[in-house]
Amino acid sequence: MQDIELIPVTKDGEYIEVNPATLAEHKALGWVLCARQEPADDVPDGAKKASTAPEIKATLEAAGVTVPDGAKKADLVALLTAFERSGLTGAEWNNLAEEDRANRVSY
Repeated sequence: MQDIELIPVTKDGEYIEVNPATLAEHKALGWVLCARQEPADDVPDGAKKASTAPEIKATLEAAGVTVPDGAKKADLVALLTAFERSGLTGAEWNNLAEEDRANRVSY
């Protein structure tokens, strides 16, 4: 699998990183290029607080994020970390293209 360098964009005070293949679509929706923002902490608060797979799954579901069937704890931690860093709502996260979501999640 080839690593894809995501492109940082901002809109209305929100920051996300998008796949280059979807950049034109994001620009059409009002997103503009910006400097890359590094997270303040390596592990977001939700990932720190939740220590078991069921707790992490519950945190994701409470935020409205669809959790893949059979996801292991490492998968759930990676998903929660990527979701929290995205700044998106659960519905916005779920509406991302599958490839875009996959590129945001690192194991």
